[in-house]
Amino acid sequence: LPPSLRFFTGGDATVRGYSYESIGPTDPDGAVVGGKNLLVASLEYEHRVWKEWGVAAFVDTGDAFDGASPNLKTGVGVGVRWRSPVGPMRIDFASGLDRPPGDAFRFSFSIGPDL
Repeated sequence: LPPSLRFFTGGDATVRGYSYESIGPTDPDGAVVGGKNLLVASLEYEHRVWKEWGVAAFVDTGDAFDGASPNLKTGVGVGVRWRSPVGPMRIDFASGLDRPPGDAFRFSFSIGPDL
């Protein structure tokens, strides 16, 4: 399949704690080439702490893969939520569970509803 028809995962919209499109099958040089299948799941708990402000804890897992068995990558993190007059705003700090030692947490900021 051409790359435009393959699945990629990783990043703020799929598996937080990993770089954008960094999870999936790789070529011999280590570049992610995407997979024929995609499996992604997220679980998030949000708790209101004051008026329109809240905190969240989440876990995401997923993989883009070719065969029948995915190699799931999991990211966990915490965040702050604000229901602003222009829509929801989120600040998240996440880490991949198998990140290399010394690899920093990933930070993300988003405005608006999830698509």
